[in-house]
Formats: sequence, structure tokens, C-alpha cells
Amino acid sequence: MNNNTNALEKIKKFGGFMSGMVMPNLGAFVGWGLLAALFIPNGWFPNEQLNEMVGPMLNYLLPILIGYTAGYNIHGQRGGVIGAFATMGVIVGSEVTMFSGAMLMGPISAWLLKKIDKQFEGKVKPGFEMFVDNFTLGILGLVLAIAGYFVIGPVVNAIIVVLSAGVNFMINKGLIPLLSIFVAPAQVLFLNNAINHGIVAPLAYAQAQQLGKSMLFLLDSNCGPSLGVLLAISLFGKGKAKKTAPMAMFIAGIAGIGEVYFPFVLANPIMILGTMAGQAVSYFLLVVLNGGLVAMPSPGSLINIALMTPKDAALGNFIAILAGFAVAFIVDAFILKLVGAPNEDNIDDEVIEHGIGLENDQLSQLNHVIFACDAGMGSSAMGSSILKKKLSAVGLTPDIQHVSVTEIPEYADLVVTNENLAVRAKDSTNGKIPILTLENFMDQTEYDNIVRQIQDMFHKNATNSVSDRQLQLPILAENNIVLNASFKNKMQAIEQCADIFIENGYTDISYKKDMIQRDKDASVYLGNGVALPHGLASSKQTIKHSGICFIQVPEGVDFDGKTAYLIIGVAGKNDEHVEILGKIAEFLMERENIDKLKNAKTKQEILSILKI
Repeated sequence: MNNNTNALEKIKKFGGFMSGMVMPNLGAFVGWGLLAALFIPNGWFPNEQLNEMVGPMLNYLLPILIGYTAGYNIHGQRGGVIGAFATMGVIVGSEVTMFSGAMLMGPISAWLLKKIDKQFEGKVKPGFEMFVDNFTLGILGLVLAIAGYFVIGPVVNAIIVVLSAGVNFMINKGLIPLLSIFVAPAQVLFLNNAINHGIVAPLAYAQAQQLGKSMLFLLDSNCGPSLGVLLAISLFGKGKAKKTAPMAMFIAGIAGIGEVYFPFVLANPIMILGTMAGQAVSYFLLVVLNGGLVAMPSPGSLINIALMTPKDAALGNFIAILAGFAVAFIVDAFILKLVGAPNEDNIDDEVIEHGIGLENDQLSQLNHVIFACDAGMGSSAMGSSILKKKLSAVGLTPDIQHVSVTEIPEYADLVVTNENLAVRAKDSTNGKIPILTLENFMDQTEYDNIVRQIQDMFHKNATNSVSDRQLQLPILAENNIVLNASFKNKMQAIEQCADIFIENGYTDISYKKDMIQRDKDASVYLGNGVALPHGLASSKQTIKHSGICFIQVPEGVDFDGKTAYLIIGVAGKNDEHVEILGKIAEFLMERENIDKLKNAKTKQEILSILKI
């Protein structure tokens, strides 16, 4: 049993790794899909000139984006650059679209460069770092690009040709419906991204390049059967499942977050028969009616499916999805009437607590909460929004981010995820961060339970009164960060820092006057393009919570003849400001850290760099 569990977790982890190369680029894929759906010869508005962009984007832009992202995930910007560079080798050395080649070359090239950089670390004489960095990347990239052109590209091309031939054989022999036996269980085990981006996408894009569309895009993303299952539960289910299924239908169908459907089947596994039957019928009709999409609809909502549908497949797709919905509903409605559903109302109202990681009484602060799902874009985005409202209602305002379960940042104080992803979350955090889990993304009582657990994790024997805890605000939260600011003078910059502290509850209004006075007494310009506005020794009475704010000023602002590009405001309660100032000063001693902060594009990137 343990071996099977370990194997499943490894498959999930691999699927998460694969989807991590693609998910950040979904906007580009959607843009290309719309371009193709509208302007290819069988599109809604055929246009010979605009159609000229379709091929180059598919064959060059999208694989290079994947190669860059895959490399970036392993070795930052240098990994992304060499990943994109090496990917060009497999693109030019192959006759089919090289998504698979990019997924191979990106990680390999970045991993090798990371190993080489490690060997040179600390051994290069000052002044020669850029020379060594550029030539190691350039030489290794050239070698890998050549290898991709002559070896890896042709090999991957041959594999795709063989697999495509196998898919065509199944289509011609009418065997495609049998795939539902594998797809339906894989979905509810959270392997949907592994299916979509690791297996289906390369084959589907290769087929779409030849035929103008591919029904393979609808193997996993067809939400018709899952909506049919949820409708059956809405009408004939019991307890919480019956109450939450209608909202799950809306979220799965319109928002395309398929994960909300998975727990309903996991709670009553026999329901998967409806999904299988619905998928089998859909697959059969897609083949018979010549349905298909021009690109992957991700997330797989009905809206995205419609947008990716070419004109000549509109009727076939509509009939296939509707039939899959109807069949899944009929099968599971029959099962629920015949066999019945678990009556969750008979379960004790006391929700079972889910949690792994550190002991509950070891959570000393709640600055950064991470809500993790498989891809970091669907269910976690929804869950983080719900959790934020729940925590705010009890007076807790941590910074809450939604990320992939494989990309949980080190600065996290607490991780919340689905119980099926708990093992991967623990691996991602090396067991150093507390993890709380929930089973059903749609169950409000589970979120309430998580809030209660979070409250208890501050003081093990405390009451539910938040006021008794004196819970602290995060030292640095997203609301404390401003990017791409501009100021006419230093006074505006200092006042902006004070306003951030005042508006976010760190200080009262008098702290602004103290910050201005501190700069009058002695300039708060620190050096190396950094200013450090803070209050006076007498400001302790005006500070409610210790914190820092960060303002990025690309054009700079004058501080008494010196130009500051980074403004880092500090509010320290009691003597905490001494420790905060020490950490910041030590961090900013490295010029490389200052450059990272100056070039950061997102607030999450700032949080990751500062780790405060």
C-alpha cells in the first residue's frame, strides 16, 4: 500500500513539475488560441495575412516560452536564458511543434548550468564574474543547442510521430472512448495537469498543426460530464454535498476550476462511473462529428472551450459536451436513487482537524499564509480569497498568496492545501512549515475549522477571543510594497512611507511627523541608492506593530544630492526596530541584492528576495 502511495505521489509531483513549465504562459497560449480560432482557414473569420502569425507563434514563440519558464524555475533568469537558447536547437531540428522538446531541454540545460555555476562559485577573481558567467552560459548553451538539433530534436520528433500514429489508430478503430477508463480516475486523483500538459498537449498541438484542430484538447478539459455528476448530486444527493454541488457546478463550468468537482467523487467513489460514461460518449461523438479545438482551453471552462472552437467544429463540440453532460447525469442519478448517498448530516458536527508538519504550539507569527494547489492558479486562487475573508472576520490580516504546491516559498509561516496534496506540500517545505488541509474547496465549515486551528496555533490553551492574543501584523506584506513609484522630492517619498504604515494599521497618524523630523535631524539616505526613513527614539508610543514598507523608484528621487532608487521605511515597536534595521543593513551590503530589488517586477518577487 505504501509503495502504491509513494508511486502516486511521485506521479503527482512529476505532473506538477510539468505543469509548472506551462501554467505561467497560459495567457500566451490563450492569445494564440484566439488568433487561430478566428483567422485560420477554417476559423470564424479567415484572414490570410493574420494567419501568417499562427505558425511562427506555435512553432517558435510558445516552445521558447516553455523552455525559458522551465529553466527559470530551476536556476532563475540564467536558467531561463539557457533554457530558451537550448530549446531553439530542438525546434529547428524537428518537423513538429516542440513542446515536448522544450519541456526536456529547458530543465536539463538549467540544471547543468546550475551545477557549473556552483563549481565556479567563490573561485572567480573580482571583476571577472560577468566574463565567466556569460561564457559558461554561452558555451554550454551552444553545445546543448547543437545536441538538440542533431540528436534530441529528431528523437523527440520520432516519439511524437509514433504516439500520434497510435492516437490515429485508436480513432480509426473507434477505441478513443476507452480512454475514459484512465482519464476519469486520474482527474479525481489530482493528476489532471499531468495529463493535460505532460501527455496530451504535445500530441494535440501536433495534430492541430496538421488538421487545424484536435479532439485531444477535450480529453481532460471537457467539463460536460463533471457538470452532469454535480447536477445529479444537487438533485439526489444528501447533506453538505447536495448543498454545495450547485455552486461547484457554477465554478467548474464558468470559472473552469475542475478541482471543485474532485472531492464529490472521492467522497462517494461509485459516482466516477457517471463521469466515465459521460466522457466515453463525448469522446465517441467528438470523433464521429469531427469536433475538436485549436488550442488547450485552460482553465477548462465552457467559455474557454467556446473561444477555442473553430467554426467547423462548433456543432460537433456542442453535441458531444451536451451528450456527455446528459449521460453522466442519468448514470449517477440512477446510482444515487438505487444505491443512495452518504448522509453527511449524520456525521458529528465537530469537523475532523487536518494538519501535518510542526506542532500546533510552534507557530509564533502569521505574516505569510500560502494556499497551495497543483497548478497554483485555480482552486488555490479561489481558496485563498475565501480564507482571507474568513481570517479578516476574526481580526487576522496576513498576506495570503496562492501558488503551486511545488513552489511554496521559504518565507511562508503556514501552508493550506487540499489533503490529497499534503504529502507533496510537506516535501516542498522539507517538513519545516506547518500544513493545514481541507478536503472540499466548497465546504465553508472546513474553512471555519482552519481558522479555528490557526487561532489555536498561537497559544495552545487560548480562548477563541482574538483580542486576548495581541496578534501581530506581518512585518512585510503586499500592501506595504509599492512598485514603479515616482516622486518630485524626498519629502513626498517619506510621506508615502508614513501613509503606508498609517493606512495598514502599523502606526498612528503622528508617526508621519516623526519620520519627517528624523530626516531633518540627519539624512535617512543610507548609500548605494537606498534610503531608510524611520521615526525618532520617542516614536515608540505611536507604533502599534513593527513593520517595514518598500517603495521602488525606477527614476530615483533626490536625497540631499544623493539619488535613492529604493525607499525602505521602518517602524519598530519596542526594540524590534534594532533587529529589523540590522537585518536590512546586512542584506543591503551586497550590491547584487540591491540590483534584484531594483529590477523586481512583482510584489511577490520583493517578498521572496527580502524574506522578512
